[in-house]
Amino acid sequence: MRPLGLSIPVVLCVAVSGWGQGGRRGQNAAQQPPGNATAGRAGRGGAEAAPAAPSGNLEFYNFDPAAAAGQAFSDSQPAESHQKITVNGQTLAYTARAGFLPLHNATTGQSEAHVFYTAYAKDGVSDTSSRPLIFFLGGAPGVSAAWQEFGGLGPKRAAEGALERWHDNPNTLLAQADLVFVNPVGTGYSRPDRPDRGPALWNTAADVASMAEFVRSFVVHYDRRSSPLFLAGEDFGTGRAAGLASYLGEHQVPVRGVVLLSMTLGGDAVAGETQYLTMLPSYIMAAWHHKKLAPELNKMSSEEIAGQARRFASREYLHALYKGDRMTGEERTKAIADLSRYTGLSKAFLVSNDLRVALERFKSELLRDQHHVLSNSDARVAGYQPAPVFGGGRGAFALPPTAPIDFNISNVSGGLSTAYEAYLRREITFSSGNGIFYLTNGGVGAYTSTGNDDVSLAAAFARNPNLRLFVSVNYFDLNSPFYAAEYALAHMNVAPEVRSKNITVSHLEAGGMPYLDSKALTKLHGDLATFVEEGAR
Repeated sequence: MRPLGLSIPVVLCVAVSGWGQGGRRGQNAAQQPPGNATAGRAGRGGAEAAPAAPSGNLEFYNFDPAAAAGQAFSDSQPAESHQKITVNGQTLAYTARAGFLPLHNATTGQSEAHVFYTAYAKDGVSDTSSRPLIFFLGGAPGVSAAWQEFGGLGPKRAAEGALERWHDNPNTLLAQADLVFVNPVGTGYSRPDRPDRGPALWNTAADVASMAEFVRSFVVHYDRRSSPLFLAGEDFGTGRAAGLASYLGEHQVPVRGVVLLSMTLGGDAVAGETQYLTMLPSYIMAAWHHKKLAPELNKMSSEEIAGQARRFASREYLHALYKGDRMTGEERTKAIADLSRYTGLSKAFLVSNDLRVALERFKSELLRDQHHVLSNSDARVAGYQPAPVFGGGRGAFALPPTAPIDFNISNVSGGLSTAYEAYLRREITFSSGNGIFYLTNGGVGAYTSTGNDDVSLAAAFARNPNLRLFVSVNYFDLNSPFYAAEYALAHMNVAPEVRSKNITVSHLEAGGMPYLDSKALTKLHGDLATFVEEGAR
């Protein structure tokens, strides 16, 4: 199924502590060790976000944290609109709100930042104490929650292939829970009250604390403290969800469940030789989709080829990696032949890479005969990657190659952003956004991140053994390889009863944003609806 073309309980969808940096902007997640300070990469797409311009320079797009002053915020009531949609043949009436919540310093009482949000509450609910509430808090630094909201989980969804068009979304979770889409500081219209306070918010600990303050303020303001709360996130922002669950529990705001639409991978899953082992099944899935395998493999279903990929990686390929140069000539010849059969790559290419193919090399090699490169966020989507351009004549020189492009994101982001801003104005009557709406990058400067999902989740489960976890494992997400996610989950340090009863894994034939794919969204909605309903009991 091709991804969405453009524009696109209390359950909480968030990204929490210990998360990686960069929105998977064309970077190999397996090559970014978690726990290290990371800076300068924010949002989705193929190129790194441009750094903020130094104060005093003319700057028309990127937010400048060195500026002397910023725009003033109004603490007016949010825009409000009453809407109806049809879900499963039934009319669902709801109230939509869009506005800002200030984040107040507990000591000084002063506002540190204003966070832009949209919220959807089902009408006619007399007792909200049993009505779940979901908070979606975007992805990596610089990534707005508008992706989740307008891409496929909110009550309205961007129309495929049409600017400024949207339609009722039958796969919205509004039938099961009220929804809040939160834009962390530097995304959407959210901004620090003073530009120079931005850097203090752009690190893991402050990010978790600021999102926790938003959640606390929201449930108090709307009298939802008794509602069952769920946290969910995606991309490298899923670390935010795990850390936030622990943080909120420590501050007397209990959480029922955490939703990860993909996983930030721990070091054990992507370190050393393990990175090639856990990445290989994703290569096989990509080659299968692009019909680069033998006919008997190409005709398999996604589940069948995924099973073959797991078996080959965990047996013959693992054995080859372990033995290395100790393989006999016969063993090496067989390993090369089988690896070529499963990946669609030539034997010569595999030999030149010593059977260990880095992501960037695989993306460029699989469709090299077409001059196409795969997208990190969805390996099913590829595009033409221009070669380096060389100057001629005297003083000939080579221009640097074009920055890597995530064609899946670039195909969708412009239309989704245009439609979403029109939707805010026309349907929710919101018109007080401050400046640019940062969908993917430009609003967050250098960001320091630490930790990873599995460690944060283990800590959250230790504090609250009744916590529930939902993980979407996506076969074509090269940023979070599905076998690496399975590896991380299998090695997460939790009690046996937690592992057997509290963790739900949904395998989807989708890329890193499964809700963009209409077929995958239907399955994702059904699995999430069941998860929320069971977790809210």
